Amino acid sequence: MSAVDMQILVDAGNTSTKWQLRNSDDAVTGGQGDLRALRDWVAALDDSEQYAVAVSCVKDDAYAHEIGRAFESLSSATLHFVKSTATFAGVRNAYDEPQRLGVDRWLALLAIKARGENSAVIIDVGTACTIDVLENGQHLGGYIFPGMALARDALVANTDKIRFSEHPEPSTSLGTDTASCVLSGIWLTLLASCQSVVDRFPNATVYLTGGSAPELVALGLDAQRVDDLVFDGLDFWLNGA
Repeated sequence: MSAVDMQILVDAGNTSTKWQLRNSDDAVTGGQGDLRALRDWVAALDDSEQYAVAVSCVKDDAYAHEIGRAFESLSSATLHFVKSTATFAGVRNAYDEPQRLGVDRWLALLAIKARGENSAVIIDVGTACTIDVLENGQHLGGYIFPGMALARDALVANTDKIRFSEHPEPSTSLGTDTASCVLSGIWLTLLASCQSVVDRFPNATVYLTGGSAPELVALGLDAQRVDDLVFDGLDFWLNGA
C-alpha cells in the first residue's frame, strides 16, 4: 500500500462506470452507476482522510472531465488519470504508439503481472471482446471484435427482416428459428475466436473477465474467471509496482 492509506479506483468503461475504495487492510467498498451516483458517493466520504485516486476511462475527454469534477468536493484527494505507456513494471506494450492501447487493456496486463504471471491470454468479453497476449512480460498484441450485444444489435440494425424478441439460453447448437440462429451464431463466433487464440498459446494461463464470461465458460471455454482486473491494475499502477 502506498503512503496514502485510502485509494479510490474508478473504471469508466463503455457502458458503465464502477468505483472502489480500498484501504490499508485491503478492505473494499464501492459502487456502480452514472456520474451523479459517483458524485454522491464521493460527497459522502470523510474529507479528513487522504485519498489517492486512480482513474481508467475509455470514454471521451468530456466524460473524463466530469469524473474529475466529481472529486472537486474531496479536497484531500490526489487525482491520477492513467494512460497506457511503453513499459511499466516489466510489462512492455506492443503498440508502436503505446498511448493508443486502450487503458483498460493495459491495466488488465498490469493486473496479470501483479499476479506473478509472465505469460497469459487475457480475454475480456464485454461491449467489445478484447484478447491480449502476454509472453515473458512482452505484450504481443491482441484482437478487438464485437461482443454479444453489439453483434446482435448490429445484425438487427443493418438488416430488414432479422427481428426477434426471444433470448434463448446461450448455445452453439444449430438454430431452428431466427432468434436461436442469430444468438447461436454469435456465441459460436465468440467461442471459436477465443478458443483459436488460446490454442495458439498452449503454455499461457488463460484469464477471462467481462459480462459474458459466465456464458463462455458454460459453453466450454477453459479459463480462469477473474473479476476486477482493471481495478487490480489501477491498484498496481498506483502503488508504483
